[in-house]
Amino acid sequence: MPTPSAIHKIHLRRKIGGHAIKITIECTVVGELLKVSSPFWLLPENARRLTYGPKAVEIGAILKGLILNYRFLLPLLAVPEPVLPGNIKEEDRALAKDFREMQKPFSYQEIRKLRADMKDEWSRQLIYRAHHKAGTDFRRKLELIYEVALLQKMNIYELVRELRAHDDQLFIYPLINGLSRKNTTFRSFAIRWLQDNITAEMDTQLIAALDSPDEWVKTSVIDLLEKLNATKAQEKISILLLNDPSVKVRSRAAFFLGNLPNPKRVVDLINALEDDSWVVRQNALEALGKLGTKTALPVLLKKLTEEKNTDTADIITALGYHQFPGVAEKLLPFLEVKELKFVTISALGKLGDPVAIEPIRAINRKLIHTTRKRSVENVLAILEKRK
Repeated sequence: MPTPSAIHKIHLRRKIGGHAIKITIECTVVGELLKVSSPFWLLPENARRLTYGPKAVEIGAILKGLILNYRFLLPLLAVPEPVLPGNIKEEDRALAKDFREMQKPFSYQEIRKLRADMKDEWSRQLIYRAHHKAGTDFRRKLELIYEVALLQKMNIYELVRELRAHDDQLFIYPLINGLSRKNTTFRSFAIRWLQDNITAEMDTQLIAALDSPDEWVKTSVIDLLEKLNATKAQEKISILLLNDPSVKVRSRAAFFLGNLPNPKRVVDLINALEDDSWVVRQNALEALGKLGTKTALPVLLKKLTEEKNTDTADIITALGYHQFPGVAEKLLPFLEVKELKFVTISALGKLGDPVAIEPIRAINRKLIHTTRKRSVENVLAILEKRK
């Protein structure tokens, strides 16, 4: 098996703070960064004094960034057809292409063995991620490049612009995958990019992402699917509503099903009324209200009279959207309950049944609070108009 004929040295010269700075980086043709020498070889000779003070700190930071650029760049050279980030300078980009040419004689198996012999654990792991796991799957490769960029704290926005110039669709997989990362900067960028660039073609991948074990991913993806009006996601979101361990996911799933009403999901929403979380039950009741189907009516009326029920106000609100005969009569007794009086008036106003006019008038005559009186009078005006 051929081995690298020599260690290749990269001599970089940069003008920083008005001084010429020379850096020598040594590496193999498979991208192992062995060492960086002379990071503070400053010219002219009297520049040594700059190793102290604010200017030295500035130069040190720039040098560190430059070295990190190369520490980021070199492992990527082990990836077939590498995509280089946009914040690498043109002369460095040309150098990277030269190194890629040097790598061509080495087969995958040879590079794999060279990687196994590397003493630098950091480089070995990065080449493993970027080459061995990626294989010929370009989508996977892009995702792994994101990992490398994040590890090195590179400018992720520049990297995205560079990759975006090739094919927008390639972003969907790594960005959706990126929603599960612990790096909050990447998470926020990923969700923002997806929200701004979402298309109907993304729905299949977004639906697949609902299988993620990450709570944040699932709630974010449900938001995106709602923005797409992705009705074909309803079945999977119904499963989350009933089975997901996260209260946030279950409540968000109920909210989604309410905003994209489908009578087929009524049974699932009814089952969600038994959820331990009041937030989930509240969103499920709101969704059932938006659906307003006859299927849910007997269940809601039964729950309204249960002694252990703690969701009476939400049930009354949901029943206000069920404009069926007899519903108003069932709500009238709750006008006598102080805590439920005004939510019941609001629900009766939505039902529009004239049977509620006289009981509401009686309440209105006793009201002193101006704002409440005005609200009740508005409900009465609606009921009288429908009489």
